[in-house]
Amino acid sequence: MILRLWPFILGSMALGLDAYVIAGLLPSMARDLHAPQATLGFGVTAFTGAYALAGPVLAGVAGRRSRRNLTIALGIFTAANLGTMLASGAGTFIVTRLVAGAAAGVYSPLSSAVAVALVDAERRGRALALVLSGLAMGTVFGVPLGLIVADRLGWRVSIGLISFLGALALGGIILRRGSEVPNVPASTAHERLRTLTRTSNLVTILVTLTTAVAALGLYTYITRVLTGTAFADHHTTAIWIWGLGGAVGALGIGRVVDRVRSPLRLSIVLLACLALAFGAVALGAPTPLLAVGLFAWGLLGWASLAPQQHTLMAANPTDGATAVAANASANYLGAAIGSALGAMLLSVGARGATFALSAGGVALIALGLQGVRLRMGRSAA
Repeated sequence: MILRLWPFILGSMALGLDAYVIAGLLPSMARDLHAPQATLGFGVTAFTGAYALAGPVLAGVAGRRSRRNLTIALGIFTAANLGTMLASGAGTFIVTRLVAGAAAGVYSPLSSAVAVALVDAERRGRALALVLSGLAMGTVFGVPLGLIVADRLGWRVSIGLISFLGALALGGIILRRGSEVPNVPASTAHERLRTLTRTSNLVTILVTLTTAVAALGLYTYITRVLTGTAFADHHTTAIWIWGLGGAVGALGIGRVVDRVRSPLRLSIVLLACLALAFGAVALGAPTPLLAVGLFAWGLLGWASLAPQQHTLMAANPTDGATAVAANASANYLGAAIGSALGAMLLSVGARGATFALSAGGVALIALGLQGVRLRMGRSAA
């Protein structure tokens, strides 16, 4: 299956790297472009905002000619990152981030929908998980690698690495025949609006949003969370533990989704365990418990997205791309909200345990919302 889906996985890896590595590059970018970090920070906002808006609006239409539109979206994404790499000022930087985000917003959900269309029904969970694992790998392993490259060779080389990955994925799609990249059901503007406003879809998307607030938003402040713990002076080790958990979760969840009867019930188990993991992290000691909590946090946070995507694809057979796009947007938006909430906690001097307990509380909210969604499914049945 990996041989069939590798261009989509690699493209997702480029997206994951692009979305998260920029924040770590801002100090060196600010020096090179002679602009305040706060100004360049609008580039991160532009990428996230364009991603969140473009996906739900355009992904449902793009499925009519999947191969062509995947090629266009990935080509624009790659070119926009080249523009970022060559930027000489803040204005060019922000514009290219906006364009890259819009292209990513179209590519990500469309590649997931095409991956599902390429496999049998009993393997859809694995296909979704593999494509989403690219996003996880780009974030978990690509970001540290990108920062190392930037430290030794400069931030422009790190951005060039994103373009290189995008170009490889683009080549993989171009070299495939049209029959190897099937079209997915397209929708009208009215159908997309109906998909986005359907109550069951909104609840599912809210679960994704709140889960991302907890799991990805807290990650921004992992060094603060570790203050006063056994990992206080071993941040890199802690980040790798979290990352290994994320890799296991992203790669392993697909088979589980394919084997269970209800992805919603699976999600409830994952969210309950995620809340417990934050509790273990909040305790901070002993070291083995904290390591288990960090590993579980990464595993459960990244494993939670595939059941959500699977639920939306099954519930929206004629417009899955729009539903998945909205869900992916919610994941990014949740991470941004979580980061903003973390900044508020930081401004009032909150301790590391407070960060973890707050994230655990948000995970419990996600758990409650998923319970509501499960009840809605029962009523519909």
